[in-house]
Amino acid sequence: MVGIFYACFRQNTYLCTLNDTRMKNRLAYFGWIAALILLIGCQPKTDLDKIDALKKQINKDVKALNELKANAFVQLEKDFVTCDSSLQYLPEKEVNVIFPKLQLVDAYIQQFKEVQPVMQAEMDSTLARLDLLRTDVETHYLADSLVAIYLEDETRQVEKLSNQVAYFKDRLGNCRKDLDDFKKKK
Repeated sequence: MVGIFYACFRQNTYLCTLNDTRMKNRLAYFGWIAALILLIGCQPKTDLDKIDALKKQINKDVKALNELKANAFVQLEKDFVTCDSSLQYLPEKEVNVIFPKLQLVDAYIQQFKEVQPVMQAEMDSTLARLDLLRTDVETHYLADSLVAIYLEDETRQVEKLSNQVAYFKDRLGNCRKDLDDFKKKK
């Protein structure tokens, strides 16, 4: 449609001149319609889209947590036991340097052991709540104001869980580096 108007302007025809106020009004009218179509097309995410995005993030975090537990954590725990048992064969000066790092590694291992099942349970319950919220939104069971409140709460919960996963990825990665450094020194 824009091409037609452009072609008319290029040809300077009688019906489509820039001096024609009627044509200017039509162009302004079509401009407003185009702007409205763009605004309608660029609406913010619907509640269902937001719920789907939160579920996608939680599923990503569940996968990351399971990979962390199955791969990094199991090997880290084995390496820690090996390094800890080899401390007795090192000179006291080296032990004084390495021991604080090993204590920190042990603390993160214990923290992960305690927190991981809780995180897993929270992720499962968050997914269940999101499924229920999705059903309520689809059936218009809840008022929009309640949906907004619940979405805000679930968004905070998902962010909290994502931050916890990132925290453990970072900490267990640092522990991995510390243990690798220790194994190189042995």
